Amino acid sequence: MKLKEFSVDFDCNGMTPFFQVHQDNRVRFDIDALNMANLKLIINDIFNKDKQINAIVVSEYIVNNKRKSAKTRIGQVIHLKNWKEHVVLEEGTRDGVVYSTIGSLNPTDVYNYCLSVKKGLTRAYIAFHSNEYLLYVSSDVIDIISSNATNISKLKDRYNDFYDRYYEGNAHIYG
Repeated sequence: MKLKEFSVDFDCNGMTPFFQVHQDNRVRFDIDALNMANLKLIINDIFNKDKQINAIVVSEYIVNNKRKSAKTRIGQVIHLKNWKEHVVLEEGTRDGVVYSTIGSLNPTDVYNYCLSVKKGLTRAYIAFHSNEYLLYVSSDVIDIISSNATNISKLKDRYNDFYDRYYEGNAHIYG
């Protein structure tokens, strides 16, 4: 799935969005290094002005033309509404992935999902996005990207003590 506003491919078989953009357009947080208050501040900071927060998630895998649930259990954390499926099949096979988009989310939904991942509950291949930011969450990290480098610079200044600098200066990774 192409997320044009961020110039990334959301592909569970490829690089995560973080590694597809220049370091000026991304910031990474170690999920275990964030306390609940900082996590909430970051989420409210990036999604506070946006009227529209959406999620994209791998909901099913298709093997030999049969669907198998990704068992995301996302519905236990977020009230699912405005759900749409996008089937992506590999050429020449009957295998693929079902990417589902979920619309009309709010910062609390994003926070609750990130908190459940931080607590070790089942996680999905998922990203939350608005027109300005994309937040990708895994069991280890929370990555935030933006097409506007100024947005990321402000986050790095504001959360200077928290963000992960391991990939800073490694510009060869993207693209």
